[in-house]
Amino acid sequence: MSNISYRKDFPIFENNPGLVYLDSTATSQKPAYVIDSLCDFYRNDFASIHRWSYSLSEKSEEFYDNSKKKVKEFLNANSIQEIIYTYNANYAMNILACSLDCSNMLKAWDKVLLTISEHHSNIVPWLNLKEKIGIEIEYIWIKDDFSLDMDDFKSKYDEKVKIISFTQVSNVTGQIYDLEEIWKLKREDTLFIVDASQSFPHMKVDVKKFNADFLFFTAHKVMAETGLGILWWKKELLSNMKSVFSGGWAINWVKEDSYRQASLPGRFEPGTPHISWAVTLLKALEYIENIWWYEAIDKYDSELIKYTLEKIKEIPELKLIWWTNAEKRVGVFSFWLDWFHALDVAEELASKNICVRSWQHCAEPLAIRLWINSTFRMSLYIYNTIEDIDRFFDAIKEILKK
Repeated sequence: MSNISYRKDFPIFENNPGLVYLDSTATSQKPAYVIDSLCDFYRNDFASIHRWSYSLSEKSEEFYDNSKKKVKEFLNANSIQEIIYTYNANYAMNILACSLDCSNMLKAWDKVLLTISEHHSNIVPWLNLKEKIGIEIEYIWIKDDFSLDMDDFKSKYDEKVKIISFTQVSNVTGQIYDLEEIWKLKREDTLFIVDASQSFPHMKVDVKKFNADFLFFTAHKVMAETGLGILWWKKELLSNMKSVFSGGWAINWVKEDSYRQASLPGRFEPGTPHISWAVTLLKALEYIENIWWYEAIDKYDSELIKYTLEKIKEIPELKLIWWTNAEKRVGVFSFWLDWFHALDVAEELASKNICVRSWQHCAEPLAIRLWINSTFRMSLYIYNTIEDIDRFFDAIKEILKK
């Protein structure tokens, strides 16, 4: 294992001795670089942005724009006009689905293809449109090795399909899906949406690599604050779409009986945005740059994943949803124990200061498909250590002894 330790950069562990935090798939901890930068911003530069005429407001808007510029660089996007900030990834997906509806880009009997592994945030908005306008939804199954069933995809990708909306990484299995294979088969009349909520914290996400039309993720999983979602979409598509919301900054002018939408990206960001939270995203991405980009995260993740996969072999009673080598997954592991409820296991681990997530992880269709009622999930990130993993497995052994 590398002797590099990033744990010291995260004050939560110094202030909570003995904490084993294995719930980063739900939300990540924040480095001091992000925390201190937010405090500095509040102390020195905070003000409302847009239509400014004084220096504090100008400086705040510069931070806000620099945040989007950094996201643009990380995504390899063409313009910050393609970057929309919302309140979280769920909100981003709902804005997208509703905007497609009010822009008349979907109609009755149009089909949306999802994977059976999707998070509820990429299922329920489409179910709402199914009820509202009568779209159809079909799910692509996974094979025994948990990769996408491309034969199933090809059989269901007919002329009715207008939307393909897939996650890049499963929040249950940690599986990394080969989305490049999807876009190679995609027709020009189909829009391709990517949920990068679980991939963006761990790997380089290039919107041009798999020719996405829309992509969304959330800031709090990548060491920034909660309350900020990121929605990227191609500018040529964005220009022709109506916003499902309106109000201040989203309009150019308002008369008593009419109004005109603002230019991009303002029309999709009504009201005062999360300025300070955008600063935390800027600083979180700068932190990733400071530790040598995703190469450092990938190297560290891979070492932890390989070690975890070896440790699992020591406990035959511990069932893992999906086995594979470290190169095809991120550090997300969902387990179950026969005769133990996942919630009981999670509570027992919590009594030992070990933090995991239990139940169905907002992916109930996948749980139903696998005939697994609930699991407890450990998820690793750059601040975890070999000692964290050892304590988790030692605790599982103690639970089994009981």
